[in-house]
Amino acid sequence: MFDRIFLVGFNIRSEDRLIKILDESFHSSRIISINGFKIDKKSSNEITYSINKEQSHPLLSHEEEKDSIINVEMEDLSIINLPYTYSKEYSNLIETSIIKILSIENFTIYESYLSNNENNNDQIISIPTNTNDLGMRIQIANKNLKLIKKNISQSEKIIVYKNLKIDTEKYLVTLENKKIDLTFKELELLKVLASNPGRVFSRENLLKNIWDYDYYGGTRTVDVHVRRLRRKIEDHKNNFIETIWNVGYKFNEIKSGNINE
Repeated sequence: MFDRIFLVGFNIRSEDRLIKILDESFHSSRIISINGFKIDKKSSNEITYSINKEQSHPLLSHEEEKDSIINVEMEDLSIINLPYTYSKEYSNLIETSIIKILSIENFTIYESYLSNNENNNDQIISIPTNTNDLGMRIQIANKNLKLIKKNISQSEKIIVYKNLKIDTEKYLVTLENKKIDLTFKELELLKVLASNPGRVFSRENLLKNIWDYDYYGGTRTVDVHVRRLRRKIEDHKNNFIETIWNVGYKFNEIKSGNINE
């Protein structure tokens, strides 16, 4: 199930009902109320949410969140309430590839945002909603997430960046046509980062993808493995992995492209 469920654009009354339903049926997910959002101009799928810990909903606690700015990850679900007055910002948010459920209050809102959008396959709920309907939409969204992960895994078999080649199926890495010996975890780390060029991964997210949340050593083990990986694949000519201060890491944008076999 989803790590975090974001509530975007709701008023206190509708948010209160949603929180109660989510807390009863999806208590394993962290529920976070969002005050605003920003879409990266360079990469439309890089989205950050802002929260106000002091003005959060009384049923929620945002104490676990270290920062007031949150990067949206693949394993997150956004439930977005579309405003009655047409908003270009919300329209752009709909176009992104994040996993989301759209909330509408009437048909006028549907016409404003979705009637001419033939490519939109997001689940839709109407406000007020109920436990069964919302639960079904979330289960479908979770199924779509699993399908996306499966397609990514199948399609990105060979990744090429400059003189670095990663065969994710044969677990073979070469740099300037020379084989690089990596440990299994180092290769998994490289595979996750290189399969999503430009996307920022938090340390916590990498820890979950490659290890387990309860892995001894916590997020520090991510830093250690990144450092070891860099020693093996980087030098004064090559800089593949970029550190995002206080967040995590990303693989630089691919310039040579992916080669699928």
